[in-house]
Amino acid sequence: MQNNRGIIKVLLFIIIVAAFLLVFFSKFAQYFKPSGIIDKADTTSYTGLWTQTNPLVDFIDKQADPTVTTSSPGGGTKSPYAGRVTFSGGSTYSYQPYEEYVTIRNAGAPVSITGWVITNAKGERPIETSANNYVYPVNDSATIGQGTEYLSPEGAYDRGPIVLKTGDTAIVTTGGPFIQFRMPIPTSFRENICLGYLDKDYPWSPSVSRPCPIASKDPDIDTMTDECYDYVRTISRCEDPERYDKERFDLQRTPCKDFMRERFTYQGCVTKNRASDNFSLKQWRVFLGKSRELYSNRHDTITLYDAEGRIVGQFSY
Repeated sequence: MQNNRGIIKVLLFIIIVAAFLLVFFSKFAQYFKPSGIIDKADTTSYTGLWTQTNPLVDFIDKQADPTVTTSSPGGGTKSPYAGRVTFSGGSTYSYQPYEEYVTIRNAGAPVSITGWVITNAKGERPIETSANNYVYPVNDSATIGQGTEYLSPEGAYDRGPIVLKTGDTAIVTTGGPFIQFRMPIPTSFRENICLGYLDKDYPWSPSVSRPCPIASKDPDIDTMTDECYDYVRTISRCEDPERYDKERFDLQRTPCKDFMRERFTYQGCVTKNRASDNFSLKQWRVFLGKSRELYSNRHDTITLYDAEGRIVGQFSY
């Protein structure tokens, strides 16, 4: 009797396991097509915006080779610039492309970042459709273009590769550049000591530095009248009095007004200081020119590739 009960238990167990496997493989079979399983890691044959895969197979593939992603131009190869060029977040949570930025810093020898590519990880986040399938959007990317070492107030820009010298930082903004403004800025550029005069004219993110020469320390201030001297001493750093203190500015005599116009505007500051050793700063403003945000507001993995498609840096949030 006990042997019969044991046999019955074994048969029941086998029946339950067989039923479970039948259900499992019937569900699993929906991801098979006559040509086999569509592998997400193979993106070379896709021309559309979406790819389809089995999330179980996709998970197994990632565990086998975690360096392979849908957006890795160099297959996960490490760049020789990795380590001496660092890549980090700045403002990745903004909804406005002109406020969204990341930073690139160079601690090594001078290096050109023109042609380098920044990607997000949108392709790593599956979306379930109403047909109970999973689709993966193609990762967004942006390529760093050229820029100018000198932001000319006349609009004559000598564009070339963006070279980060030792100790330089690049603020890489998703949007921009600023074309439809009082002084159009159509290109990426290196900051200078006079840029603070344009601080209120553009939606900088982050704000530009303001190391403009101090008005009251101008070497020619002693040639002005006492009244002009007293007024100049009240002018704030990087402040154009004709624009932001016009009522008091208009009360000054013509020689005093001319003195200030020649110095306390972006153009005047550049004219007076461009030849100085400290004119250029160690920071670039780089614009990717996107019309919408590039990074997810909640979570993302941002990767920087060099011109050969090798990974320079990566960060997640």
